[in-house]
Amino acid sequence: MTSGDPAVERTAASRPASADPLTAAPDPSRQPPVHVPVRIGRQGIYDAERELAAYELLFRAHGGLHAGLTSEREQEKATSQVISATFGDFGVEQIAGDLPLFINLTRSFFTGDLPIPCEPGQVVLELLEDILVDDEVIAGVRALAGRGYRIAVDDFAGEEHRWPAVRLADYVKIDISQTGDRFPDVLRLARGLNPDAPIVVERVEDEETFDACRDQGVDLYQGYLLQRPVVLESVSLSPSQVICLKLVRALTGDEAPIEEIERLVASDPGMSVRVLRTVRSAAVGTSRQITSLRQAIALLGRRQLCSWVVLMLLGGVTRSDPEALTLVLARATACARLVEPGGQVDVAYTVGLLSGVARVLRISDEELIETTGVAPVVRAALLNHEGPAGRALAAVLGYEDEDLPRVSGAGHELYEVSRAYLAALSGAMATVSLVTRGSAA
Repeated sequence: MTSGDPAVERTAASRPASADPLTAAPDPSRQPPVHVPVRIGRQGIYDAERELAAYELLFRAHGGLHAGLTSEREQEKATSQVISATFGDFGVEQIAGDLPLFINLTRSFFTGDLPIPCEPGQVVLELLEDILVDDEVIAGVRALAGRGYRIAVDDFAGEEHRWPAVRLADYVKIDISQTGDRFPDVLRLARGLNPDAPIVVERVEDEETFDACRDQGVDLYQGYLLQRPVVLESVSLSPSQVICLKLVRALTGDEAPIEEIERLVASDPGMSVRVLRTVRSAAVGTSRQITSLRQAIALLGRRQLCSWVVLMLLGGVTRSDPEALTLVLARATACARLVEPGGQVDVAYTVGLLSGVARVLRISDEELIETTGVAPVVRAALLNHEGPAGRALAAVLGYEDEDLPRVSGAGHELYEVSRAYLAALSGAMATVSLVTRGSAA
């Protein structure tokens, strides 16, 4: 850009040399990229007429089809990733429509030591077979049931210590390969303990097994005969561990103002997108129209947001690419600066943020819009550059691409955009520097 404007020249000098730093090829000597793949497994559960009735969600490790989990810590991490990916990355409607979702949980989720950050409407919480059912677990099951959650006792084989849980359960699952010749006795025991709970038989792998179970009045069926697990993969931004820790402190300490919560969430693009997606898929449903990050945080609520942050920490995070993170934050802040106060400032920030995230993830704006469920005003601004927020985004994109006609065509002066971007870039660099120092510590 040859404008002769010193502010423009300083800004251009402060930007990386790459023509498109958001999509430049990664340098192996640098930190890992901000985006990581997210994988979960899904297997259908069918009724006696072989109609799909529900799904079970399964953890799937990267590079393999099976979880291979041994310790309780690994299981808790896997569970956290399944829940987080389901409601934060994929969106529940993309995975299961309106069908129930069975999710395995470890002991800590039932005793309340770990939060369950999804609403009770569509999930069924599975009590795993290796959990000792003691008074603490039973109290947790009662509390969860009182909040509206449905409970399934997984892999019941007649164990006496699990009888109290079976009596409280909404579903009882029996692994027919595990019980073998004892299956009719275990089935009879389960029905005697809880006549109202549907029985789900697992490992139904041939027609003979299916017919035998149906003859005994089994309600639901799961196994290779009906469907093999399908591995679903998406791309996720990994939130910064430092931001997560700061949010936990803010959300669990004295009543932090919404401005502080918004600032922390907005300082990490991965966290921001997850909040938007979560509000759409789990917290308030798809009927709400989201116009800003602040609105999404308010709708999600402090308790639910804190639960997600805890799960993100438990599930593990990777370090963000500082260059990509800086440019995403700079784009979002510059867009907000170009909008008149009292106008669409929050919308402009959200539009700039989503635009940058789409570039980092190498996905289309349309695809990101669909997964976050934002309001038409945000969609129009991002896709068609309509309204004050859309024109601000067009000007910022033109400035980043050194396209002067595009800047002026958006109704903004070059000097105005240059000044806004320089200030935004300076603030973004300071934020990323703080996060980097915190990560090193």
